[in-house]
Amino acid sequence: MKFLIPIIVLISTFSCKSELDNHEVQLRETDSLKTRELINQILEREQKFPRFPSCISEKPRAIELRRYKQFDQILNTYLDIRDSIHLKIQKEKFKDFKISPELAGKLQIITEYDFEKFENQSKTKGTDFFEILDSLCVNGYFSISKPIFNETFDLAVVQTGVICGGFCGGGEMTIYEWINGKWLEKEIVSVWVS
Repeated sequence: MKFLIPIIVLISTFSCKSELDNHEVQLRETDSLKTRELINQILEREQKFPRFPSCISEKPRAIELRRYKQFDQILNTYLDIRDSIHLKIQKEKFKDFKISPELAGKLQIITEYDFEKFENQSKTKGTDFFEILDSLCVNGYFSISKPIFNETFDLAVVQTGVICGGFCGGGEMTIYEWINGKWLEKEIVSVWVS
């Protein structure tokens, strides 16, 4: 009987860990699907505007939500995430997010390496950063953050922005809601203009 108790504890421990692992895998898969869905919908809508840029930044630039001191407060206020595993995954995927060629579609991706190269050329050759950018991209570049979803994946916070020159650009933080098979703008939380 003494030996039976540790075996039962061991079996139940592994069983619980397996359930948690499956929960995390399912959350990650759903997140990837919903991220593609929402970003594709946003890009499809935005590209209808006549002066939409021909490029997109690989990583979010000048719009990063995590720069806000109230990052967690924004997530709590608009998404009410209580599941710690879900929140951990959302923050992790947000931090590591990069636009893939699949998401970019026809848009040319400007990598972090490209931006460093432009900045170095700007400093060493005295070339204007935006002249270099203009030689590659028509109308500047678009930038988008990874959507952060609530636990039911029917609300999301997304930041978007367009940089079209040294003193030309704008962006917004928007709440989207999944209604009748589509992501709809629910609320614009903040806007910036340069």
